[in-house]
Amino acid sequence: MTESTGPKRPMSQKKAREFIADAHLVLRDRETRQYDVVTGDGTVLGHVEPAYKAGRRSGWNGWAAGHVRSSTLSVHSTRDQAGAEALRQWILFATAKPRRI
Repeated sequence: MTESTGPKRPMSQKKAREFIADAHLVLRDRETRQYDVVTGDGTVLGHVEPAYKAGRRSGWNGWAAGHVRSSTLSVHSTRDQAGAEALRQWILFATAKPRRI
């Protein structure tokens, strides 16, 4: 049996911001207009996709963003705002203290 070294330390805010400094949107699927938020080395940090709302004539509601794909993504008026939200969520995840199960 190996000895546990304890929980990993979270990434610092400064290190997380340095990591995302060159992040940008990359079109993943032209038909569905889905984008990935990607760093310069190709690491996917989040997703941005069109948000639709039932009951609206056009159905269009803005851009949904998230660190992980989910049915409860936050909605923003522009792709760039949605990409920034996905990065904000990633920073929260990367800098969070590990939870004990």
